[in-house]
Amino acid sequence: ISNYDIGLEGMGQGYAGQMTPFQMALIVSAAANMEGKLMKPRIEMSQPPQTYAQVLSPQQAQAIREIMALVTEGSGGTATRVFGGVRSAGIRVGGKTGTAEKQAPVYDKDGKLKTVKRKRKDKDGKIIEYDAPVMYERTDSWFVCTAPIERPQLAIAVVVEGGGFGAK
Repeated sequence: ISNYDIGLEGMGQGYAGQMTPFQMALIVSAAANMEGKLMKPRIEMSQPPQTYAQVLSPQQAQAIREIMALVTEGSGGTATRVFGGVRSAGIRVGGKTGTAEKQAPVYDKDGKLKTVKRKRKDKDGKIIEYDAPVMYERTDSWFVCTAPIERPQLAIAVVVEGGGFGAK
C-alpha cells in the first residue's frame, strides 16, 4: 500500500471504500459499548455475548458517543435536520455522515459489463490489446449511528450507492 493510498483511506476514500455496512456497524458498536469492547457478531440470540477485543477505554467510548451526538444535535451538525423529530421524542442519537467517491463499472441494460479496448506492454515489452471495463465515478452516501446515547442498544450503518454526499 502506498502513502497515497494511506492518505485516501484516512479521508474515507480508496481502500476504505471497501468496508461493508456490517463492518461499519461493528466499528460504531465499539463506541456504543459502554466498556469500549468490540463484540463478536452473533446471529443466534441463544449464543452468549463474546468480546473480540478491548479497543477503547470506557472514557474514550463515552467521548466518541458525545462527539457523535454533535452530528445529530449540534448547531453545525450535518444530520441535525433529519433527527429533529427523534430529538423531540426524547431520544438522543449519535451519528456520523460520510461521503465515499469511488470508481464503479458500467453495465449495459442487459447487465453485461461494458468494456473498451486498451493497449499495454506485457513483461517482455510486447504491446498487447485487452478489454478494460468502462468506469464512472460514483458518490456514495453513508451514515452510521448508535442510540440511545446514554445507554446504546443498537448500532446502524447505511450506505446509499450513488446517493451523493452523506449529509444529504
